[in-house]
Amino acid sequence: MAQKNRRQRRLEQGRRARAQRTQDAQRGRGGSDHRRERRRRRAAWAGVAVLVIVIAAITLPLVLTSSSPSSSPSSAGGTTSAPHLSSHTLLTLPAASAVVQQGGVGWVTDDLRNLLLRFDPATGKVEHSVQLAGRPVAMVLAGGQLWVADAVDNQVVEVDPATLTIERSVAVPAGPTSLAVLDGDVWVASLQASDVTPIDVRTGTAGTPDAVSAGAVRVAAGYGSLWVTGTANVLTRATPADSVTGIRQQTVTVGQGPIGVATGQGAVWVANAAGGTVSAVSPSSMAVTQTLHVGGDPLTVAVSGAKVYVGDGTAQTVRTVSPAPMSQKLAIGTGPRVLVPVAGGVWAGGSNPGRVVAVAQAHG
Repeated sequence: MAQKNRRQRRLEQGRRARAQRTQDAQRGRGGSDHRRERRRRRAAWAGVAVLVIVIAAITLPLVLTSSSPSSSPSSAGGTTSAPHLSSHTLLTLPAASAVVQQGGVGWVTDDLRNLLLRFDPATGKVEHSVQLAGRPVAMVLAGGQLWVADAVDNQVVEVDPATLTIERSVAVPAGPTSLAVLDGDVWVASLQASDVTPIDVRTGTAGTPDAVSAGAVRVAAGYGSLWVTGTANVLTRATPADSVTGIRQQTVTVGQGPIGVATGQGAVWVANAAGGTVSAVSPSSMAVTQTLHVGGDPLTVAVSGAKVYVGDGTAQTVRTVSPAPMSQKLAIGTGPRVLVPVAGGVWAGGSNPGRVVAVAQAHG
């Protein structure tokens, strides 16, 4: 009997042990399920975090180039109020392709009607106009005279600024699109011919054209040289030598689709329309020292005082890009084709609709 009871107790203990092992195994599986669930949730949240970072990286450039931000990071880690601009329209006309000013007087070319007009910036009144033979697309003041590039008839016209009398016409290589003044000469950049050509302002005679290897679309003068944008993603430094040697050329790669070019504040500034950037090039080292991401369609650039202004032809805006921080974009109601430095800011000449607009930094 005692032996039987011991056997029953051992059987009962065995059943209890198996039940306990079964229960323990179920707990173990449950723990594993909980751990897997926690891991799954952590992975899901990690994926959300990565998505947020990617979205932020995509949208941040859009935010930085929009007109809505009112501040930008400072070097001290805080925020610095972005400068803002103001504008007012000086003149309304069908198209403003080139603008110059001096002594409180303004001159503008209209390449839809092929006119040269003199106007009073204070009143917006056109004081005089003259019909030109071809399409006027660029203009400078040099030697006390106006010089106007005619892109259709392949000539530069000399005009008396007071009477708007046409003094003479100078034949130049095909497609003159830009003018600059250097060492007593008006230099002409010819798009179709890929040439730069000097015109002696005293005699009105054209010198020997020099071919620019990277093309010639816009030209600016400064630091003893011409600075030419062309049909490649480079800026060309063209330094006049003599009538035999011609010009010495150096190039530096800038952004995509360089068009506008200006000099000042220790650099040459290039507006890269296709890349949405502005390049600052050192005239001493011929190296890009800054690449400023402005977005949009930067076509024109000008240096006025200590500030660098850039015009967006598609968005119809102007902003300052140097010194930092950049200003907010200012809508000016016209697509700026040219920016002209004036005291306190720039004048923008544009089309669609045609206007001459004064832009300056706002106060208060």
